[in-house]
Parts: sequence; C-alpha cells; structure tokens
Amino acid sequence: MTPEDIHALATWSWLERTAIGQVAFLLAAHPEGAYEAMDFADALGLAEPSRSIPYIGERVTLDARGARLRVDGWSHDVRLTVGEQWSRFVADGGPVAVLVGLDPLPRCAQPEEVAAYLLKCDMRMGTTAIRGGGTRKT
Repeated sequence: MTPEDIHALATWSWLERTAIGQVAFLLAAHPEGAYEAMDFADALGLAEPSRSIPYIGERVTLDARGARLRVDGWSHDVRLTVGEQWSRFVADGGPVAVLVGLDPLPRCAQPEEVAAYLLKCDMRMGTTAIRGGGTRKT
C-alpha cells in the first residue's frame, strides 16, 4: 500500500466486554473497499472470523498523539483514532482485537452505521497487544 492508501484508512475503536473479558476493539476500513483493505489485512496476517483468530504480535504503540499500528515491511504506521479509556486499557496490557472490513465504509460513518456494518461486512480478524508489553511512549 502507498502512504496515500495508508492515510485513507479509517479507524474506529471501542472497549467491549466479551466472553473472555474486556477487549479493546479496532476496526479499520477503506472508503473504496476490498482491494485496499485486503492488502492491509494480508500484511497484518489476519484471518476470516470463522477460522482460528491469529495473534499477530505486538503492533500497537501509544504516544502523546494517540495510537499507531505497525505493519511489517511498511514505511508508515497506521494512525489510529482512539479514546483515553481505550488507550489506558491497552497501556495496562489489555488485549486488542483488530478487525479489517473488506467492504467500503465512509470515514465519516457514525457508531450506528459501524454497528450495522459489522453485522454484514466481509472482514478479517486478529489479536495484538501494545509493543513493549505495556509501556506508554511519550
């Protein structure tokens, strides 16, 4: 992916209580859909939700501006839109579920639209954690 494609990715984040406890979720989607999003999902090593969900290594970095997701072999990290609670949970070592939607989703999608999208979109998933095992960089 080019730096322009990376910057075109839209991200949403939230915390959710699941059967395994609290999880920080991260959804990334491209406004143009499948081709660009599939490249991103493949670069991260994500899998279809019906398969065993892979652990993709420590890829999240927190800093004063928010969060970034590292992708092996890419010259640019993906800047993430996250809130303070999400950042605090991840900084404390909480698990992160990474979802990449393969269908188009506008950058301006509101939470209700994102919830509906998650019910019907083709996606890839994996889990990750903060780089360095819970240390926040400033």
